[in-house]
Amino acid sequence: MTKFDFADGRLTIVDDQGHHVKLDPQEALELLQWLSDKRTMLLRLSLQDAEWRDSGGEQIEIHLPQQHLVHLDALQDAIPQLQRYTPKANIFVSPADMVTERALQLLHAFQIEYKIHPLLEDDDVFAQG
Repeated sequence: MTKFDFADGRLTIVDDQGHHVKLDPQEALELLQWLSDKRTMLLRLSLQDAEWRDSGGEQIEIHLPQQHLVHLDALQDAIPQLQRYTPKANIFVSPADMVTERALQLLHAFQIEYKIHPLLEDDDVFAQG
């Protein structure tokens, strides 16, 4: 989970991977304005994400960066139920029980990041081959 800290007049944002962003007060205000401008879109995406999580059962979420899009056909052959969840980020989802051993082998062979929802108990929810 992303963490936010405001100390010494600076806003620090730390993501799950430990990446840090430090913003001075002016940059923090600009971020706040940008988020405010995008609030409708963020609310819509948040509701879609909640509906997706509440749809029942576990789902696998595959993060397919641009350089791995060449493997999409092979993954779709191995996971026929695979569907694009967010086009701009190339995230694909499928019911977890439909992911075959062959599909997992492909994910590991291609070194593609994925996670299974609902989130597992441990902090390392992403797996990578």
